[in-house]
Amino acid sequence: MDKGLVKNIFYFRHALWSLSIAQLRSRYAGSLLGIFWAVINPLLIMSAIAFVFTQVFKAGIANYPFFVLSGIIPWMFFSNALSEAPASILNRQGIMRQYNVPVVIFPLASVIANFLNFLIGWVVMYPIFLFFNPKIIILAWLLPLIFVLLLCLTAGLCLALSVLNIIFRDIEHLLSVVLMFWFWVTPVFYSMAMVPAQFHWIYNVNPLTPYIAFYQKIIFEGVLPGPAVFIQVVLFAMASLSLGLAIFIKFEPGILKKI
Repeated sequence: MDKGLVKNIFYFRHALWSLSIAQLRSRYAGSLLGIFWAVINPLLIMSAIAFVFTQVFKAGIANYPFFVLSGIIPWMFFSNALSEAPASILNRQGIMRQYNVPVVIFPLASVIANFLNFLIGWVVMYPIFLFFNPKIIILAWLLPLIFVLLLCLTAGLCLALSVLNIIFRDIEHLLSVVLMFWFWVTPVFYSMAMVPAQFHWIYNVNPLTPYIAFYQKIIFEGVLPGPAVFIQVVLFAMASLSLGLAIFIKFEPGILKKI
């Protein structure tokens, strides 16, 4: 990890926070319901999925809407952050030329804004899960851990996408297709038990699979995730953040010449 980059992030931490809050506010500027969309959106998606998979395909999972909701909230944070990452630097060209702010602040601010939006959703949703399954309170101490690990996984990918899109502009257009495919091969609205054995390898290489499983275990089932899930979420977070920083550091020097 580049120590100079970390020092810059720490030195400009107040600018990072201000940009994150400004981006979060701009997301709902002029909206009648405002920040409540952080809760409404996952509820609407959950309702649509629950209807299809209980009334049409008969998923057969007890309390299925809550099963979906436990996975859809982290998925939405992840997918929204990745969707905004490619343009996070390109859309800040004016600020970059006017102020002496390190480039890394902009993609990180986008990630943090989405993370704050994600946390707002959880603050509202968690009491609902707690009402229907009080025993999950025992595992509440695990929430900060999985929050931070998911943030690291997402931040690493977003850092890489933010600089790679400046060199390969097609990434921004390709990403929407990739995320759509990624959603269907992530066990958000179905369990791994429903997946045929010959396709398990796809889910084993999907970095988001253990994260969704972790959330479903502690929020929906109220049980401790297995050791393999713990190891996977830590390794994927470390690998993503390390790789994302390495890619960002490699391409950052030439960014201003290409935008």
